Amino acid sequence: MHICLTAPDKILIIDKVQNNSIHLPDGRPVSTLEYDLNTGKKRFLSLQSNTFCSSGGFIADNILVSTGGAEEIKDKDFKPGFSALRFFKPCQNDKCEWRENLTAMTTHRWYSTSTTLSDGRLFILGGSKISIGVNNETENNPTFEFFPRTDPTPIDFPFLVDTLPYNLYPIVHLMPGPKDLTLLFVFANKDSILYDWNSRKTVHKFPRLEGASRSYPLTGTSVMLPLRPEDNYIPQILVCGGNEKEDPKHEAADSCGRIKIDVSNLDKAKWEIDDFGGIPRVMPDGVILADGTILFLNGAKTGIAGYSSKLGKVKNKLLKADNPDLTPLLYDGQKPKGKRFTKLNSSNIPRLYHSVATLLPSGQVFIAGSSPQADVILSGVKFPTEYRIEIFSPPYLSSNKAQATIKSVDGSKKLNQGPIKVKYNQHIKVEVELSDKKANLTAAIVHQGFVTHSVHMSERYVFCDIKNIKRKGNGFTMDVVMPPNPNIMPPVPVYLYINNNGVPGKTAVHLQLK
Repeated sequence: MHICLTAPDKILIIDKVQNNSIHLPDGRPVSTLEYDLNTGKKRFLSLQSNTFCSSGGFIADNILVSTGGAEEIKDKDFKPGFSALRFFKPCQNDKCEWRENLTAMTTHRWYSTSTTLSDGRLFILGGSKISIGVNNETENNPTFEFFPRTDPTPIDFPFLVDTLPYNLYPIVHLMPGPKDLTLLFVFANKDSILYDWNSRKTVHKFPRLEGASRSYPLTGTSVMLPLRPEDNYIPQILVCGGNEKEDPKHEAADSCGRIKIDVSNLDKAKWEIDDFGGIPRVMPDGVILADGTILFLNGAKTGIAGYSSKLGKVKNKLLKADNPDLTPLLYDGQKPKGKRFTKLNSSNIPRLYHSVATLLPSGQVFIAGSSPQADVILSGVKFPTEYRIEIFSPPYLSSNKAQATIKSVDGSKKLNQGPIKVKYNQHIKVEVELSDKKANLTAAIVHQGFVTHSVHMSERYVFCDIKNIKRKGNGFTMDVVMPPNPNIMPPVPVYLYINNNGVPGKTAVHLQLK
């Protein structure tokens, strides 16, 4: 249900409290674990609160914060998670554990969104006050708060009143720009605004994205396209998929909206409508790949998000989504409209509600989940609980072009043994091994974010300038220039990719922006 890359070889997985067959020493079912990408080893972790439909993100100093959750599960001895915060500090010795504060937030939040701000705090927005299928005026929570907390009570956010009933898991992107900029792009249902989190005011409302709704349970997805220094980091935001009707049999949306936002000329910001690669899709995941293209995968061609809670063990009459989308799409935002999507090799594993995907340091993509459900059903139904993991290799890994191997970063040869601390605007000396005499090197830093319910919270890709490229032995040295300020990339753990002719190196290197 939720995943986060916490180290080059570790994925943190968070599920809901249910009848999983694996149990903790105290007899309670496992609801969270750390997965080793190299060995497949699973390290079971303990939580006291229910994480069902929570959110999360990193704060400064490489600490992951899990926010909110759901009701108490008495028969399994899990406490309510609605107002909980959970903290995980990644480690190298397999001894790190969750810490929890069950009343750390100012209010109940279920299906909220968390986003890392430029000052290293977490912005926690919206949700509902109880577990609910579709939000309503009574249970809506149109507020936000910060962590670390600055206000004793939640702060009103009227936009989440205006966008009822489809406003759960709102889309939030930190806007790039000068160091003193404090703007967020917020999207829910069909509407979007720019919000100043410092003055606490809406500063601009964008035109409506016509067509389908894009928010839970008519779930679409969104990415901020890679930021480029040559474009002065002006952002473009892509929103794709969803559905027009709250109807399990209605075909999903085959459409995307793309908008370029220059904060110096907001009146020019208009949505450009494109198809979704010719495939209708609800509950898609959008993963920014190592070369800056976007992989769209998972989801269904018909229906909506949500549990088929009355699903019988034999009959499948109440499925909320059907016709799984097994064909991933590659999106190249640099190509002209009409030529941006390419269909890739299909999977044979349906990935419906509660599926996830994220980029790995290898340039591959980790894919897991699908639980349409009633709790855990392994057979006898059309879409059983899915425990299998897939690793997808994008087309660039099938290329015969040479891959660079990073040998040292900022004078250190101890790579991926904990994040290397780097500063904004710093010129970092990077040495790579690469035999290609026709090398064409590019560099980027990536934050994979916290992934759940088709929302990739704080996911971000930033191209970096490269200077002073020189031949050295069987490779090159170069200066990779970090972003100028934390509005371009907040102070979060990132991965440095060195690409040669569009092909990522053999592994990215873990950094921490300070």
